[in-house]
Amino acid sequence: MARIAVIADRDTAVYFRLAGIKDSYSVKDSQEAERKLIEISQNTEIAVIIIAERLAEEIQHVITKISEKRLYPLIISVPDKHGPIPRKIDPIAELIKRTVGVEIKVE
Repeated sequence: MARIAVIADRDTAVYFRLAGIKDSYSVKDSQEAERKLIEISQNTEIAVIIIAERLAEEIQHVITKISEKRLYPLIISVPDKHGPIPRKIDPIAELIKRTVGVEIKVE
């Protein structure tokens, strides 16, 4: 059965663990997050990797590289305990645009 993994700061990782996601990893910085992402992205049992938004922003080059090579795992970012980062570009819409070739606009 496919599993979900989480890479986040300590508090956010604990929240996901309490919600039932056993593969929830606490990292201290973007370098540790990058190493953990590369490691768990090679696990064929992991279908989705949730990564804290602030960490994802710092290691976007690695996320893009992994996402371009294969369909799974799907890597998505979520706000951490500090809340969402204000953005002009929706990362999910951008992923759809790159993958499908269709731009989605939500008003």
